[in-house]
Amino acid sequence: MTPVVPRWRPRLTALLLALPAAALLGVALGLTPDPSGMGTHTELGLAPCAWLGTTGLPCATCGMTTATSLAAQGRLIRAFATQPAAALLALACAMHLVMCGYAVAAGADVLTPLRRLARPRTLVIVGVVVLAAWIYTLSLTLLRTNP
Repeated sequence: MTPVVPRWRPRLTALLLALPAAALLGVALGLTPDPSGMGTHTELGLAPCAWLGTTGLPCATCGMTTATSLAAQGRLIRAFATQPAAALLALACAMHLVMCGYAVAAGADVLTPLRRLARPRTLVIVGVVVLAAWIYTLSLTLLRTNP
């Protein structure tokens, strides 16, 4: 016999799972994107990128806060141009919020679709996307410094 799940449990689960994405996009919305495409994270009290300062080249995460802020403000083209992986992350967070919002309203199960994503293949895809975005930001930096 299948155990009876209280009606409030899937709604509470979806609400709790929505909080990190809502917090990320909420903080990003309140930031002023740095015009250079990098450095917005310093508004949060974080230090400038040591990798960039040492090598003159962006690290794999350079531009992510800026791009996330741009995406949260609805400037998607600029977000993708700044740091594609972060723009995709912001869109994934927004889609996650929509999914969780539906689950809260309908009492639907949100854990099953999320479990389907929690596979090693997903990590590989994320790694490839971050690597490709890093190559893109490195290329932009090299093109700016060597016209």
